Amino acid sequence: MKRNNQIPFLLLLVGLTATFTAQAQPPVGPRPGGPGPMALAGPRPPQTPGIVALTNLSGTIQQFTANDESILDGFTLNTGSKTVAVRFPAHLGQAIQAAGKPGSKLTVTGVSELTPEGVEVFRLVSLTNGQTVVNDAPPAAPAVLPTPKSISVKGKVIDYQLDPQGQATGLKMSDQTLVRVPPHIASQLLTIAPKGSTISVDGYVRPIGEGQVQLTKQTVVEASTITVNGQSYLVR
Repeated sequence: MKRNNQIPFLLLLVGLTATFTAQAQPPVGPRPGGPGPMALAGPRPPQTPGIVALTNLSGTIQQFTANDESILDGFTLNTGSKTVAVRFPAHLGQAIQAAGKPGSKLTVTGVSELTPEGVEVFRLVSLTNGQTVVNDAPPAAPAVLPTPKSISVKGKVIDYQLDPQGQATGLKMSDQTLVRVPPHIASQLLTIAPKGSTISVDGYVRPIGEGQVQLTKQTVVEASTITVNGQSYLVR
């Protein structure tokens, strides 16, 4: 009888030992030198771009280039071994033109980069012709804000202007006026007013910004209303 009474006590002792052993096990975590199970499931930390070394290019200006509103924002540079597309902010246009013209020799400091369309360009940081230095500084605030100038134009649609992604952002009229409209409006106009349609536009002239140069005279209009076949449409 005395021996049988020891059996429950031994079973209790074994159970308590197993419980303490399980609680003493260390939790599963990241292994040394590598991510743990949860680290693989979580988002990766954002990649921080490093500093970029500046490069100097010397050569001759071949020709000035402009954006789709004819505003000067670049030039092609012949280095003797290749032709490089140099780009700069439009507000530097007047200073760049004062420092050089097609045929002028100069040195450009900047970085090579790819545009969203995959085109390699050389982004200007500074430029010198040996006497004048032009730096990429922020544009100066205008002393007086320009007063919006209202305008009404009428003519035929000769083409639609597309951005690099292929979205329509405006339309060209027979008198070379460029009418700016939001992309969602332009996509509707493609159906309502296809090429060859006669339209009327009421809006405001977009002024040329401080320091900018327009290489080809062109009126750019921010449309407020557009009339097609007697039906007027609000542009927003």
